[in-house]
Amino acid sequence: MPVHTEMIKLKTKPNQFYELTDKVKGIIKSSELFSGLCIVFCPGSTGAVILNENDPMLLKDLKDVLENVASQKNFWTHTDNAYSHIRATLLGPSVSVPIEEGRATLGQWQSVLFYEADTKARDREIIVTIVGEYEE
Repeated sequence: MPVHTEMIKLKTKPNQFYELTDKVKGIIKSSELFSGLCIVFCPGSTGAVILNENDPMLLKDLKDVLENVASQKNFWTHTDNAYSHIRATLLGPSVSVPIEEGRATLGQWQSVLFYEADTKARDREIIVTIVGEYEE
């Protein structure tokens, strides 16, 4: 089974979301795979990849929820950036998107988003791996 892997490079700032959808779609297209699965993965314990609507008000609400659940102000046993690890754990490091007819099968309002949960700016490499089949 063919496998295609590419990286998306990001320069991030703390507590910010980054739109990846067009880049992921471009990687799917360049893979030339007709059907399969696209996995978008962040190698790191303080970043997350999610599928959701890229709406500024919704993303603000999501940030507020993360602050309520894993506040920067709480005292944590792991004092450096525990809340970053907790937030990333809650959101998860990866998503999988089915590919049909050479395209991502995202819902009308779904976007692939990266969330930087760490306490400082980072240079991130997001791994996009596509496993699938060519058109017969």
